[in-house]
Amino acid sequence: MPPAAPREPWQEKEQRLRGRLRRILPIDVHLADPLGAPLHPPADALLSTFCLEAVSPDRAAFGRALVNVGSMLRPGGHALLLGALGESFYLAGAARLPVVPLDEDGVRGALSDAGFTLRDFRSYAMPPALRTGVDDVDGVFFVHAQKPLEG
Repeated sequence: MPPAAPREPWQEKEQRLRGRLRRILPIDVHLADPLGAPLHPPADALLSTFCLEAVSPDRAAFGRALVNVGSMLRPGGHALLLGALGESFYLAGAARLPVVPLDEDGVRGALSDAGFTLRDFRSYAMPPALRTGVDDVDGVFFVHAQKPLEG
């Protein structure tokens, strides 16, 4: 039997993360209670990657989705969001799926309107070498936002 390949740092991070996760839940971000009922206990953190803008038909729906997913967080809970800037579509096989085009100011405003405190916001332009034709994304954003403590 050949020797085991050395572990890469991402594999170690994945193993640590899997050991800390308690559960992963499917949700409908367009419902006031995205799980169909309030989450008990509320979550410490949530992660959304290229999701909210892909399932929201317009900026108003994107903002409501932030409010809805924020309702699942405990006071002081954290939201980590990765998303697309300036994207209007992406291809999934032969299907051309619409995306609500966002800009930095729109994301910041939606987070503020949803009651989040912005802790970190970073954005990057999509380099030409990474433009593969499966979408028209201009860039990506990374957000760390926090739900305020009550009282």
